[in-house]
Amino acid sequence: MELSALLNKMFVFVALMLIGYFLARRGVIGQSFVSVGSRLAVDVFLVGTILGAMLSVQNSVTAEGLPIILLLTTLFQVISYAVAFLARKIVHPVPERAGAFELLAAVPNSVFIALPIVASLYGDYAVLVVSISCIPFNILLYSYGAWRVKRGDQGRFRIREVFNVPLVTTLIGIVLLVFRIPVPQAGRDLLAALGGATMPVSMLVIGASLKSVSLLDAFRNRQLALLSAVKLVLLPILIWLLFRPLTDNSVLLMTCVIIAASPGAVVASILAIQCGQDPVFSSEAVQHTTVCSVVTIPILIQILSRFC
Repeated sequence: MELSALLNKMFVFVALMLIGYFLARRGVIGQSFVSVGSRLAVDVFLVGTILGAMLSVQNSVTAEGLPIILLLTTLFQVISYAVAFLARKIVHPVPERAGAFELLAAVPNSVFIALPIVASLYGDYAVLVVSISCIPFNILLYSYGAWRVKRGDQGRFRIREVFNVPLVTTLIGIVLLVFRIPVPQAGRDLLAALGGATMPVSMLVIGASLKSVSLLDAFRNRQLALLSAVKLVLLPILIWLLFRPLTDNSVLLMTCVIIAASPGAVVASILAIQCGQDPVFSSEAVQHTTVCSVVTIPILIQILSRFC
């Protein structure tokens, strides 16, 4: 992708985040917007994005093409947890931060960050890749991820937590895709209208959620800097190096890289806090990686896409 086109698209994302941030700072929108907006983005608008994308590629993606997507996105998740495990061993965060450090280094914000970016850059096929990645994402997060952050205590697999809206929507979309089930044009138009709101609402929510962040304090924290370096630079480069020989599909490769380069997921922070981890560190880690990703993602896209 041309640098100017990439910068134009990233400008839109950053501008929307800044609008959300300043509206929150001025008191125009509050915590209720973050809560309601995130639920709307995930439970309503994202449904339109995922199903609309799968219907758009219904005639171009075969059932035989889905296993390779699932395989690579699952492999990516496994590698992410392995890298996070090693990073935790090397950095040695204090016990009340160790679980959050590992989980946030492994779990990407694929819904609010990666999906809008790849949809804008690469289109519906990339949305399909992110959607299918929800399957291993949820299974690993609520099984192995929960066990690691709880250090073995109460780390039970809870099936109801796995089947959230993005995963169920993805499974419905795969059925529509594989069996070529027709959807009336009115239904497609409705999905397109819902999906069109995903990106702006997501960016506004992310910006508003950064209202309380103390960037000065966060950037003085050496462990947060190391976490961001592992999550935003080391992991995506490693994924690119490992996956490049495995596929000649540049969109699939770069989509996996962008997922890997996404900041720590809010859901991972919430899970870490629920498991007794330091809430300040968990929240700052999400904010630190999110702010840094505004710089690192476009740089990685521009450099790595040249060699695909």
